[in-house]
Amino acid sequence: MSDLSVQALIDAGAHIGCRVGRWNPKMAPYILESRNRIHIIDLKQTIRGLLRAKHFLKQIVAEGNDVLLVGTKLQLSGELSKINVATGMPYVEDRWIGGTLTNYEVIGSRIAYLEELESQEAEGHLDSLTKKEAARFMREKRKVFRNLNGIRSMNRIPGAMIVIDPKTEMKAVAEAKKMGVPVIGIIDTDGDPDVCDLIIPANDDAIRSVAMIMSYLADGILAGKEIRAEKGVADPQAAGSDAQPVGKGAPVPRPRAAKGGGRRRPSRQDLVAANQQVEIKSIGNEDAADAAPAVEVAPTVDAAPAVEVATPEKSED
Repeated sequence: MSDLSVQALIDAGAHIGCRVGRWNPKMAPYILESRNRIHIIDLKQTIRGLLRAKHFLKQIVAEGNDVLLVGTKLQLSGELSKINVATGMPYVEDRWIGGTLTNYEVIGSRIAYLEELESQEAEGHLDSLTKKEAARFMREKRKVFRNLNGIRSMNRIPGAMIVIDPKTEMKAVAEAKKMGVPVIGIIDTDGDPDVCDLIIPANDDAIRSVAMIMSYLADGILAGKEIRAEKGVADPQAAGSDAQPVGKGAPVPRPRAAKGGGRRRPSRQDLVAANQQVEIKSIGNEDAADAAPAVEVAPTVDAAPAVEVATPEKSED
């Protein structure tokens, strides 16, 4: 998609917002008017957001970074996979798995597990299984494939994230914020624009609207890949890339909290150091107790032997 016009967005239904009762007041600058109790999005703001997002994605990809595409709405199933075929960028369209960015070591192990299942199937491992075991094997493979196939080529933290309806993808946006990943959001009138770094106000439910916007953003990604190839920047998805892999045994670097941002959660090293200090203090107390002179307790004086008192016998008259 090379050209972008207001009429093309209107034909795709990108200007149709949500009902007036569902709107978020923070989206007021991006709303043109309301008709039949339905908000109409200002498409000038949409085009402005698209131009900014395309330029930003072009720079991010040219520097050698990837862009993660996130959109798990049922009606949008298959749209992100088309963008993946065109651009080669990782995507999540079935379900966002908690820890995809913040705990990629575990996600990387699950991707290795998926590759192991596929290799077993290719080697004819199913022939040695019973019918019930083979059905269980294929069910497990389909489940893991559905959840992880889109991100199996992502070997490090992406440089940016495109989210369709951040209100639905709250977990993905929260992880991106925690890892310092910029978020480009396609937001309807019921969303919160503060959770995104770049905002594209548009209808995030219509298939044609989302497809047109994602196609335009894909042009920016492809332009960035061309610049990357001209500069000779290593592709992060290439096998021989110098980029440090994430999830293949390497810990994920987490950004430090800003000063004055509250109390820092103690790390594992802090807890181990604190336990060692406690042990040192306890050992010191024991040494002090050993060094102190032992106080001998005087034995208790034995009771005096009982004195038998002879009772005088009565004299017989």
